[in-house]
Amino acid sequence: STAEFTLLSPLSNTVILITSINATAFYEQTEEVGTIHHREPFEVPPGISQTPRLPVDLNLGGIGYSAVKKALGDSLEMSAIAEVGVLVENFRDSILYKGDAISANVRL
Repeated sequence: STAEFTLLSPLSNTVILITSINATAFYEQTEEVGTIHHREPFEVPPGISQTPRLPVDLNLGGIGYSAVKKALGDSLEMSAIAEVGVLVENFRDSILYKGDAISANVRL
C-alpha cells in the first residue's frame, strides 16, 4: 500500500526538504489503520505539489482495516498524527501534525 499527499508550500522562493515522516492514521480516532516511516528526503517546491508515493504499513487486524476494505473505490474519513522532519536552507526542525476529518480515496 502507498499514500500520496498534496502539499501547499507557503514559501514563494524557497524549496522545503522533507527529511523524514513518522505517521499513523486512525479510523474513528482510535483504530489504527496504518503507519508511514519514510526516511528518503524529497523536495517541496513553492506552491502546490504532490509527494512521492509513500509506503504504508497497514494494520491488518481490527476495525480500521475492515473500514479500508469497505471503502475500496470510494473515500474514507480518517485522522492522523505525524512527526515530519524538515530542512529549509540551513534551518532543520521537526513539525508535529495532527489532523482530523482527512478524506482519503481508497483504490487498488
